[in-house]
Amino acid sequence: MLEYGNINKLEVIKITDIAYTLSDGINEVFLHFNQSLRELNVGEVVDAFLYYDQKKRLCATLETPIITSTKYDFVEVVGINSAGVFVNIGIAKDILVSKDYLPKFEKQWPRIGDKIPCIIKAKTNQLVAKILEPIDLISDQLEINNEYNGIVTQVLYNGINICTSNYQMININKNLLRKQYHVGESITFKVTAQKENIYNGTTIEQKEKARLQDSDYILDYLRKMGGMIPLGNQSSPEDIYRVLNMSKSAFKRSVGHLYKLKLITIEDDRIILIEE
Repeated sequence: MLEYGNINKLEVIKITDIAYTLSDGINEVFLHFNQSLRELNVGEVVDAFLYYDQKKRLCATLETPIITSTKYDFVEVVGINSAGVFVNIGIAKDILVSKDYLPKFEKQWPRIGDKIPCIIKAKTNQLVAKILEPIDLISDQLEINNEYNGIVTQVLYNGINICTSNYQMININKNLLRKQYHVGESITFKVTAQKENIYNGTTIEQKEKARLQDSDYILDYLRKMGGMIPLGNQSSPEDIYRVLNMSKSAFKRSVGHLYKLKLITIEDDRIILIEE
């Protein structure tokens, strides 16, 4: 059986004016000369990657793909349209990551130039790339309380999933994030726990550092908003998170710090920047 989206050992059985004909003894596949890399002879056995061309015809290439249906790796996003994003897998044809595998909102999709970890999935007359999920991986150990870098692979309702360069998967709850992310974005995080084949993490540093960072963020936001934010002592946690992307407890610690420095005044429904 031919393995679409993978490398097959096939024999050259015929040479025409434009292509070689390859066979596994039962099925035949065309290998165009421009996908051969070198001159072949009848009877020679080659390692050929099988894919579908623009007209959904099965073709072969001797180019070595970065990913296959059994091998995952990071691949670069090279195009975007309404159907999803296209990634360069190292052959002449770019492969689609369908919007079915991407977040609902396009602003959370990868950008051109981002690298995302993918594996090939074979569908009827089509190959697609699928972003890795925790169930796809069994990875090496990470150290609890250590910091690591990774790439956002999923934007979920309650947080994000991250993949490291060594393919460890980490989940971060939205309450432990300091901003909104898109798939393919680089992120630095700290590992906090492990559960089966996925880790938990956080982007929030120790409370003191976080308080100072949050205070600076609120101060900058006040300046951008002309010296007033419609949030105060009586604001709901939901309103605070919507505007500043932080919890109410973090908000109270930060504005308390700014108040002690005499940089703001606090009312029930607003914060006002004191003239500097």
